[in-house]
Amino acid sequence: MVEVKRDGPVDAAETTTVRRKRAGIPAIYFAVTLLFVLVVLFTIGNRNFLSAYNLNTIASYTAILLVVGLGQMNPILIGGIDLSVGGLMSFISVVFVVSLKTIGIWAFPLCIVVSLTAGFLNGNILTRIKIPSFIATLGTGGILTSLALLVSPLPVDAPSSTYALLEIVNGTVLGLSNLLLLTLAVFAFFYVILRFTTVGRNLYYVGSNIRMSWMSGIDIVATRNFAFVLSSLGAGIAAIMQSCSQYGGDPALGKVYILQSIAAVVVGGTALTGGTGGAINTVVGALILGVMENGMNVVGVDAYFQQSILGSLSLSAWRLRLTEAKQPQSNSLTFAACRRT
Repeated sequence: MVEVKRDGPVDAAETTTVRRKRAGIPAIYFAVTLLFVLVVLFTIGNRNFLSAYNLNTIASYTAILLVVGLGQMNPILIGGIDLSVGGLMSFISVVFVVSLKTIGIWAFPLCIVVSLTAGFLNGNILTRIKIPSFIATLGTGGILTSLALLVSPLPVDAPSSTYALLEIVNGTVLGLSNLLLLTLAVFAFFYVILRFTTVGRNLYYVGSNIRMSWMSGIDIVATRNFAFVLSSLGAGIAAIMQSCSQYGGDPALGKVYILQSIAAVVVGGTALTGGTGGAINTVVGALILGVMENGMNVVGVDAYFQQSILGSLSLSAWRLRLTEAKQPQSNSLTFAACRRT
């Protein structure tokens, strides 16, 4: 009598073991490896990819995306999302250029205050009115886009008399671009908040397990509000930087950054379910997108096919993050309980 071997359960157990081992590897390692592979492939495809001019092009594009992504990272860390960054960037862009003509350098702090206010409103719509962040920020993003078109339905150029003020972003210090220096300063700001402050660590706690965070005495409402304020701050700074770089405002400026900012965060290894990731992950994710965007143009990938590749990359990153995702019920604390904080 022939003995029949049943390998199904054994294979399933081996597959589970492999997945657990992979889940134990920090996602940042996969992201860095992907970045290295992309650089090698594009360099093989075109030797000019690593030229000084092209590297500067990548850095300039990535700088804006990184600033938006660093802001977007905070709502994602608490398990939310901010779809209003595009509308806010468009609104800030035209407001900045228009106000620059009348109030000069005060346009910079004005736009920062407007950005913080928008973030505060987003946070309160989530925590007070109890509308999920996806719907809340989608709505406020649409409102901000309409306001941008009301301020200026067409792109508006900055007057030549204000070019000296724009040098705050476009100028150089000791041969280094102010745009890159400002990006480094924004990165340091977010990194310090997340790594060395109590409110920054609370973002991780709330995103990992909102129930235990509430039981530990963390102010859930304040933490969530703070996350959306940081998101709008990043979008506002990015809008100012972009407007200075192109010497004008555009009511459609932020449209492209809505999904790209989310992709930069996720591709870098921050989980959409919240609780894991950070500023360094977002830097790597923004670099991956910047390298891919530039590299595909350099090697001659069809423009209509590029979005398919970027979409596939985002889906792959999300699938990888599923191996490290937390249990869904860990984030199921009701808003009624949160209000008692």
